[in-house]
Amino acid sequence: MEKAAAELGLNLVTLYAATPEDFPTTFVQMREAGMAALAIASVPEFAGNAATLAAQAIASHLPTVCEWDWMAREGCLLGYGPDFTELRRRTADYVIQIFRGAPPDELPMEQPTHFKFTINLKTADALGLTVPPSILARADEVIE
Repeated sequence: MEKAAAELGLNLVTLYAATPEDFPTTFVQMREAGMAALAIASVPEFAGNAATLAAQAIASHLPTVCEWDWMAREGCLLGYGPDFTELRRRTADYVIQIFRGAPPDELPMEQPTHFKFTINLKTADALGLTVPPSILARADEVIE
């Protein structure tokens, strides 16, 4: 993200909140820093609290992009990431191969091949944003 931000001439600020109790203070820091948007990383602490983070982001008037499509259903503006169902299916395939005798250290490491893009128009409306039709047409799911 740092490389991409630098190439686009954007100022990337990285903040971390270890527990949900830290979220309010972190959102105050974001407002004080004048942040224009928020990318929520894919870590268990954030994924498990997606609805809380999304609500605080909306209250802080910060559009959010989240790692998983289902996080948009929890209130993030955009969810973009690997297809979670496919990842679980691939994990099951690995388990089957191991049970059939394949040495785990010889199984190839795979990258995700399918991604999901979800847009939450309820959140866009709450933020006073209009999502262009060209972006809506690319979405796998649009929440209205």
